[in-house]
Amino acid sequence: MQRLTGKTAIVTGGTRGIGRGIAMAYGREGANVVVSGTNAALCEEVAGLIRSEGGSAVGIPCDLSQLEQIERLFDKTLEHFAEIHIVVNNGAMITFESFVDITPESVRKTLEVNLLGTFFCGQRAAKEMIRQGKGGKIINLSSIMEKVGTMNLTHYGASKGGVMMLTKCMALELAEHKINVNAIGPGVIDTDQHAEKFAKPEGREAAIGRIPWGRTGVPADIANTAVFLATDDSDFVTGTTIFVDGGQTSQM
Repeated sequence: MQRLTGKTAIVTGGTRGIGRGIAMAYGREGANVVVSGTNAALCEEVAGLIRSEGGSAVGIPCDLSQLEQIERLFDKTLEHFAEIHIVVNNGAMITFESFVDITPESVRKTLEVNLLGTFFCGQRAAKEMIRQGKGGKIINLSSIMEKVGTMNLTHYGASKGGVMMLTKCMALELAEHKINVNAIGPGVIDTDQHAEKFAKPEGREAAIGRIPWGRTGVPADIANTAVFLATDDSDFVTGTTIFVDGGQTSQM
């Protein structure tokens, strides 16, 4: 049984890694999927893969640092599917830079995409869901870095700490409209983000050594949680972060 039949879901950052995994999982569960990212060709590529499996999907590019592009993403989604029921705010950027050397431009861009992009996508989603009067699901992708510090990622950690508090505040304001707002906090997930580090056996072994479950995560681990949070099964879950990290944060 497909659990998201008749629902329309926007997945930002849906062209690679975790976002791609979520978009594909939603398609298999029967949702109309809007695959969004900065690369139009990749958006259409993933949408095509969903359609090739019998699903319904379109690709709509969007730069989350540009408010007018966020508005266009939602306007185009409504043109295609009339309603919006699920929004996954996964789009993000990450650069490894030391605190003392990072440039103002890098800090601003990271916060614009990771925090403000999530904020304004969530705001537009909430407006549409309130207008529709049927509730909805907003899922923000945070990180274990909302809880744990890491070297050379101060700007990224600050953005994800902001996403954590944004999720809580959104959930409080939107509960009366039966709009669930939750975050997923991935741990170390085997995507191209870690490809260089994991290319060396010692890099992968060091990462696994910090994970009680004894392996790194894969996009499907996050996608399974995103499916749960998009279904009616999660109706009494709101304002929280679910860490999907093999137990890594339980020891910190």
